[in-house]
Amino acid sequence: MKISLKRTELFVITLLVITFLSLITVTFALSNASSSRNDDLQFLQAAANNCVWKMNLGYLAKKQAASNAVKLYGGIMATDHGQYCQELNRLADRKGMTLAADPDQVRKNTFVFLSQEYGAAFDRNYISLMIDDNQRDLTLYRKEAEKGHDEEIRAFAANIIKKLESYVLAAEKILLDLPKPVLK
Repeated sequence: MKISLKRTELFVITLLVITFLSLITVTFALSNASSSRNDDLQFLQAAANNCVWKMNLGYLAKKQAASNAVKLYGGIMATDHGQYCQELNRLADRKGMTLAADPDQVRKNTFVFLSQEYGAAFDRNYISLMIDDNQRDLTLYRKEAEKGHDEEIRAFAANIIKKLESYVLAAEKILLDLPKPVLK
């Protein structure tokens, strides 16, 4: 009877250890899934904020630029990023996520500054900003396309990369063609 009891105790202890390890594994997996979902949500939120930002700046460029090339570029940015915003919102809805427009203070201040600029000064500042912003977006989208957890979000990011590259190249060409500032 004593031997049987030891086997039973050993069996129960083994069962408890297996159950405990299983719970740890499940908890870790759920934690990773939650973290993965958070990473994807952070990408969607950042991408949506960037879209709204570039769309608004594009409309401003159409209104205040001196160069026809800058006006055209602003129009493309406004239109394309308006479409990206819609795609991002549909994607977030399908994933059960809610995106909230949240421009940071730096962007608010930059918009106020640019809204007070006109002509050649606006053109150079806007196009320089678009080069920098689109390069930052390229980094964000490439990271999501390579390391994102959600297949549909990864595909969206990968699909936009070529467009972002074209925006950078177009802005760099426009910047080279703009009149150089005169130093006094």
